[in-house]
Amino acid sequence: MSINSCILNILTEIQGEKISFKTPENDISITADESKLEIVFSNLIKNAIDAIGDNPGSIEIKCQEDEKWTSIDIIDSGPGIREDDINKIFEPLYTTKQTGTGLGLVSCKNIIEQHGGKLSVKNNPTTFTITLPK
Repeated sequence: MSINSCILNILTEIQGEKISFKTPENDISITADESKLEIVFSNLIKNAIDAIGDNPGSIEIKCQEDEKWTSIDIIDSGPGIREDDINKIFEPLYTTKQTGTGLGLVSCKNIIEQHGGKLSVKNNPTTFTITLPK
């Protein structure tokens, strides 16, 4: 499946002017379930939009690859994740949102791990990194 096409499908649905997608010169293709990865990309991008809220800000999506791995970074300029929360956000039922279920990031992590990859997060700026085998 094409990473670029998958992300562009999500961005077409979301229609966010705050989102910048930096594509590599060559389209990156991996063997994966496109519908499941669309769930992951959609969830992470929507979380980034929520983090920024009505404040001025941006979301940057960057893809890169080497011989064995493809990585996708979703970076937002929101306020970041509190230190107390960052180690808990992948736990089932843990949420910081009023209407959240605490299942979105858990599902994302499970989907990525089912594909032999890894989902990680860091602050300053908030960056979710998806690493998948080629």
